[in-house]
Amino acid sequence: MQLDLFSVFRNTADFNGVLFYYNGSLSQNVIATMGDALKQRLESQDTSGPKSRRLFSSFIEMVQNALHYSPDAPDSAGEKVGAIAVGKRDDKYFIVCGNLVEQQHVERIRQKIEPLRNMTMDEIKKAYREQLKNDHHSEEDGVSKGAGLGFLTLARDASEPIEYSLTPVDGHESELAYFYLKATV
Repeated sequence: MQLDLFSVFRNTADFNGVLFYYNGSLSQNVIATMGDALKQRLESQDTSGPKSRRLFSSFIEMVQNALHYSPDAPDSAGEKVGAIAVGKRDDKYFIVCGNLVEQQHVERIRQKIEPLRNMTMDEIKKAYREQLKNDHHSEEDGVSKGAGLGFLTLARDASEPIEYSLTPVDGHESELAYFYLKATV
């Protein structure tokens, strides 16, 4: 990378309130290290209490989803890859996570997220409680490892509707898509 391009990247990140950014290989060790770095960064921002806990919970949920549901990256020798950014705009924090997903799961993801975007907070909390009691989850959704609670957790902790995009990856015969997810706390 040319130094002037790095300068543009850094200035753009600063302008958009980005406090933390990572792009690369994902593993439990990398996630733990990122979590420690984020905690330190939040402490330096004097962020504590419920907002900090919701932010950290959302961060972990999003990066764990990227690790668990991403296919192996093309030409990566079996590793999972993703990108995550945490930033602050005014008095709210945002988390944006990006990773690959298999094209066959795109519609399933949309069907899980889209209803949440239109629910009230009371409806989200009710759906969360109901899903906790759902003993038939594995029969209903053979892909999800977390009983379908991940997106509900993000929506519950967010102060605005979660945002997302799913875009097919060029050059991979449409087998993969980029999945970007944003939560504001």
